[in-house]
Amino acid sequence: MFINLRVILLGLMLTLSSCGYQLIRSDSASDISFLVPTAVNNSEFFGLEGQLTQSTRQQLNRLIGAQLKSADCDYQLSLTIAKAKRSARAWSRNGGVNMGMISLTISYQLVDRNQNIVFNNSISRNQEFLSSTGEDTSHAFTEAIADISQQIVLEISEHLSNNN
Repeated sequence: MFINLRVILLGLMLTLSSCGYQLIRSDSASDISFLVPTAVNNSEFFGLEGQLTQSTRQQLNRLIGAQLKSADCDYQLSLTIAKAKRSARAWSRNGGVNMGMISLTISYQLVDRNQNIVFNNSISRNQEFLSSTGEDTSHAFTEAIADISQQIVLEISEHLSNNN
């Protein structure tokens, strides 16, 4: 009985480990290069463009092993912060904010080396934060940017793997 349990657990582990996203084929992923210029920031929140650009570059490298170049690349990914705002969701008795929320909308466009638009989309996120736990607007924007940049790369990866 003990040996059968080991075999069952091993089979279950192998089955579960094969689940997940199928990104761009690993044999060709490292051959794909991207130019990701600094994002355009159409909001009043200074510095979000740097966070978004850096996070997206990291996700491209981490998730699909893409090469990041400054010239002669396969694709250019342009990012725009279309909307960023904050609001108070709950006020304290002394007039401070107990809970706030940020809203963030990022538009992006992927262009190939011939300047053809390959893919474009917009992604929005709302992120709440609790002042009592030390969170603030900056923390909420950082979390939303990390989430959005990962989604951008997954969407691009899926699009490229389905169309190549």
